[in-house]
Amino acid sequence: MMGVGQVVTLRVPANRLREVNRAIEETAWGGYHTEFYPTYDYKAIAEQARAKNGK
Repeated sequence: MMGVGQVVTLRVPANRLREVNRAIEETAWGGYHTEFYPTYDYKAIAEQARAKNGK
């Protein structure tokens, strides 16, 4: 990642992401531009797949 700014990492349920995005854009930084890049934690799913496939 490159750039000047701040990075905030939050862990929220996917169904609440829209609410968090809206709250931050409307209140937290006022006139600043915000960008959201949701990522998903697939670690548990990968571990289950490995256990199931014996790898």
